Amino acid sequence: MKALRLEATGKLALREVERPDPGVGELLVRVEACGICGTDRHLFLGEFPSKPPVTLGHEFCGIIERVGDGVSGFREGMRVTGDPNIACGQCPECQRGRVNLCHNLQATGIHRDGGFAEYVCILQQQAFELPLALPPLHGAFCEPLACCIHGVDLAEIRTGSSVVVLGGGVIGLLVVQ
Repeated sequence: MKALRLEATGKLALREVERPDPGVGELLVRVEACGICGTDRHLFLGEFPSKPPVTLGHEFCGIIERVGDGVSGFREGMRVTGDPNIACGQCPECQRGRVNLCHNLQATGIHRDGGFAEYVCILQQQAFELPLALPPLHGAFCEPLACCIHGVDLAEIRTGSSVVVLGGGVIGLLVVQ
């Protein structure tokens, strides 16, 4: 299969790699759409820690091709998206419910292979079912939209509030909406 790999700081390459096999608790997803995030740019420039070589892409959706042992609630043919942030659940921050500050945080498309490929394996607990009628490009927006909604909630912005949004990229435009 083909995958866009970050091989080193400033070096991307389209490579032929083996299709991954889902491990215990994992789903093999045939990627239908994957967004390009500002984080991908930071990874490319070496401004954000990563583990090259790695396949980038953490904003994706696709169809489950296979389920690994121990998977429940998911089956082949379902459309899913994934939460790329994988918290350990064991460190003090996770125990306090602050998984965004996990001492051992890993992320799909940053530390483990992501969606800039024909297939990606994701953990069952990171997967979310999407309707088959939802266009795949819309499915790839789930992760950035979730970030925006969370930010708006944290800032306690309500309908009718006056705010300034700096930046007219994907995140800025989603926040405005």
